[in-house]
Amino acid sequence: MKKVITICLLVFVLVGDTRTQDMQFTQYWSAPMYLNPSLAGFNVCSRVTGNVRNQWPAIGSGYVSQLFSIDHYFVNHNIGSGLLIANDYAGAGKLRTLAVYGLSAYELNVSRDLTFRFGMQGGFIQRSVNMNDLLFADQIARGGNVPTLENAMQKVFMLDFATGGMAFYKNYFAGMAIHHLSRPDETLLEDEAIRPSKFSIHGGAKFKIGPEVDDEEKDQMYLTPTFNYRAQLKYDQLDIGLYYSKYVFNIGVWYRGIPGFKSYKPGYPNNDALCFIFGISKDRLNVGYSFDATISWLRGSTGGAHELSLAYQFCKLKRKKKKRVTVICPKF
Repeated sequence: MKKVITICLLVFVLVGDTRTQDMQFTQYWSAPMYLNPSLAGFNVCSRVTGNVRNQWPAIGSGYVSQLFSIDHYFVNHNIGSGLLIANDYAGAGKLRTLAVYGLSAYELNVSRDLTFRFGMQGGFIQRSVNMNDLLFADQIARGGNVPTLENAMQKVFMLDFATGGMAFYKNYFAGMAIHHLSRPDETLLEDEAIRPSKFSIHGGAKFKIGPEVDDEEKDQMYLTPTFNYRAQLKYDQLDIGLYYSKYVFNIGVWYRGIPGFKSYKPGYPNNDALCFIFGISKDRLNVGYSFDATISWLRGSTGGAHELSLAYQFCKLKRKKKKRVTVICPKF
């Protein structure tokens, strides 16, 4: 099974007509700017975040995804801005995708209960592969060290753009985003490898449970159901689950898949993983860990996926008194 998956990843690197797909994060609310450009500067004055995901570690040549971002909200202008850096490794040849984006978002406070946000992002993608880590048939047949891919490009640069919006009403929130508006061509050979536009819808709600308490910040319990649906070409996924929160602790359980509604071939149900999340939120620091247990036909062969998130706010956001609006969103 490991050899089969590794070969598939190698084909993914070298076949020119491949339609590449984006990396994903189970803790998508802990990667807000990657989820939706309109969340740049959301509910913070200044913030740094980091995310690391190791998917399918048991196969030896799986996927390692990394995110780093920094953002700030300019309260006097209702504008958020940020910088997002994404780095992804995949396959035996360490196919690397590096993306750097600048983001800007505008916040419109309609009333105390209703807020809209609109955002844009633009930047570049660099895609590369280390040919020295690949073994080709001619090397085995001739005993040589040099493969016969004289015309293969090892790096390619592309411009990339995205847009999105979010709405917050009382305890509810929802949004949508479209990434890769320019549909960049990522081929490393001579053919075409278009990264298709990605469409996503996400949202949820936050509810108090149990009796009202005097010290709400410390003792109140919350349930936060959320979802994230995304689609690229014929491929789509749905993450749906909920968080339970009390004091500094957050736990969550997730299901990823669309069973009964979507299958890509007869006999191949759209099931991926059960996800378990644990997080701690203290003052301005948020730390989260999640594990994805594979439930598809690859279960027992992949090792699941491990993900770690870290976010730190440098200060608490002070909104203008005459337009003070309370908006809510998950932290993990």
